[in-house]
Amino acid sequence: MEIRRDLDDAGVLTVTLDDGKKNALQPEAFDGLIAVLDEETDARAVVLAGREDIFTAGLDVKWMAANGREGVERLLVAFGRCLMRWWTDPRPTVCAATGHAIAAGTMFGMACDHAVAADGGWWGLTETQIDFELPQFGIALARHNVRADRLEDLLLPGRRVDAAAAVEVGFADETADAFDVVGTARTRAAELATLPARAYAGTKRRLREADATAVLADLDADIAALTAHLPD
Repeated sequence: MEIRRDLDDAGVLTVTLDDGKKNALQPEAFDGLIAVLDEETDARAVVLAGREDIFTAGLDVKWMAANGREGVERLLVAFGRCLMRWWTDPRPTVCAATGHAIAAGTMFGMACDHAVAADGGWWGLTETQIDFELPQFGIALARHNVRADRLEDLLLPGRRVDAAAAVEVGFADETADAFDVVGTARTRAAELATLPARAYAGTKRRLREADATAVLADLDADIAALTAHLPD
């Protein structure tokens, strides 16, 4: 997985996922996404984007099948740590979902402060449809983003929705033509970057830190319980 970085004159860093295929996610991708935030200290805001027409196909199921329960545990723990790192980064973060944002894609959209959904893209936490329980980190993100009256209606059956409905229920914040998703996200990130950085970071911390800390404290145990039924 290539993770490209582009810092513009306004201080907006665009981080682009591109494996040349469907951007299926393996542990190394999560390590790389954490490293970006740790290393790019000059960025005033960060945009997370996919390659043209693809945001991410989600977790790499072929990798999961080849690496057994231990590998799946490692993948999910890395995923949870990565999401919590993005969710709590003190700077404005914006997701540019350049295509479908199912499962892991929806979680990354919710982990960012603002999410732009490409028209025609699908969203949703569809884990139950593939006989997989939703990790606590996914539930925490959903509770902070999804309308309370739609939360269980969407998560229990793993319902997927189109981009417009994703905005309506809270998975995303606005839609854009597919060719303009990244530009729209960069504009929004630049706008958020003009806000007082100390107050922005402090308010984000007050909103999210307690839940993120709880997720991380229980992450290993939660994933072990979630994967206990898988073969070695």
